[in-house]
Amino acid sequence: MTEARNTSGVDLARVALHQARGAAKARGEAGTRKTKRRTRSSSTRRDGREPTGFAALLQGLMADRAWELPAAGGSVLDRWPDIAAAVAPQLPHQVAAVGFHPETGQLDLRPASSAYATQLRLITARIVAAANESVGTEAVRTVRVLPRVPRPRLGPRPRPRPPRRTLRGRRR
Repeated sequence: MTEARNTSGVDLARVALHQARGAAKARGEAGTRKTKRRTRSSSTRRDGREPTGFAALLQGLMADRAWELPAAGGSVLDRWPDIAAAVAPQLPHQVAAVGFHPETGQLDLRPASSAYATQLRLITARIVAAANESVGTEAVRTVRVLPRVPRPRLGPRPRPRPPRRTLRGRRR
């Protein structure tokens, strides 16, 4: 027992385990159970003909070919009118989704005016949440608001003004 008083930490735990095993052996309980080893089931099939669920097959195909984020990006662009309407009813008519970068999770939006650009910057968090909820993954991480495209002028272009003459008759 003096040896147990001088031990600490791991040694003390080892001594306690040894004493518990000795007490179990004295009662006749030692070695009656065998520990089972868990075998992992591999997802690789031996001959490939075992039945598999359709959803599992599609998930495996998407994982093998890394289709998850680009597919989600296409969904974001396709579903933009619904996503925008969920955030604000006037947004689908005033803002266009022009691009999605799956490697960075960036959604590019082009507003019709600078007022809508400001509005988009204020509600970016709501747009990200609505897009991710619509797609079902965390594909969209950031929103980039692009500058608005100026509308082309209708009609002929104005002609440049000729140089003015000064009082002395020279051109400026």
